[in-house]
Amino acid sequence: MDIFTKNFEITFTDINENNELSNKGILRLMQEIAGIHSGTLGYGLNDIPKTGLAWIILNWKLKVFSRPKCTTVLTINTWSRKKTPLFAYRDFEIYDDKKNLVAIATSKWILFDVNKQSISKIPIDVKENFPDVDKSVFDEYFNEKLKEPENSKFIYEYKIQRRDIDTNHHVNNLNYLDYSLEALPEDIYSNTNFSNIEIMYKHEAKFGDIISVFYSHLDDGKYIITIKDKEKNSLHAIVKLS
Repeated sequence: MDIFTKNFEITFTDINENNELSNKGILRLMQEIAGIHSGTLGYGLNDIPKTGLAWIILNWKLKVFSRPKCTTVLTINTWSRKKTPLFAYRDFEIYDDKKNLVAIATSKWILFDVNKQSISKIPIDVKENFPDVDKSVFDEYFNEKLKEPENSKFIYEYKIQRRDIDTNHHVNNLNYLDYSLEALPEDIYSNTNFSNIEIMYKHEAKFGDIISVFYSHLDDGKYIITIKDKEKNSLHAIVKLS
């Protein structure tokens, strides 16, 4: 099976205030191994000047089972689950040093042509170098199109800073989780350890943009954070926490 495996040690930046692996830490590690795997096959960050193509994520779906502490060595598996002419789906498994399952996740990506500034079709050699593995970490349907709740409460505005921008010259996907957590009421943030996260990225946010962040508590105990452009009222991302 074409599954890529690598070990990572949990660092101080990957834990929360209780010395537990945070959701942002998990997403960071998965983003890291996805980039490393792509790089071994000629489509990593350092290959962009040659290929003109950069991977951009559209969706995350994460489920967490346990939260190891700092310095724990994790084993992360990742593989290409499915490809269409425009989209690539990548799954993940994370295990701790005792081989306990820590988390699973699936994700959806596109290749972006940095020269044409447009979405690229998946090249033939990418399909050949990233053979699909007939294995899915989730049995249930992967909902790629999260919907904005009808009655969301405006919480705050934020002007995108230089520190928010990544090598694609827009807000790094991990920052949207930070924006969402800032929108939660203090009692929810302090007393809820979210084990299920879904994120849909819609439009990029760039340096200097002002985002508006909205909060909604659904009847089924889930929380929806909507992040929009203040001026255009266009959607940047929707984050679902439970």
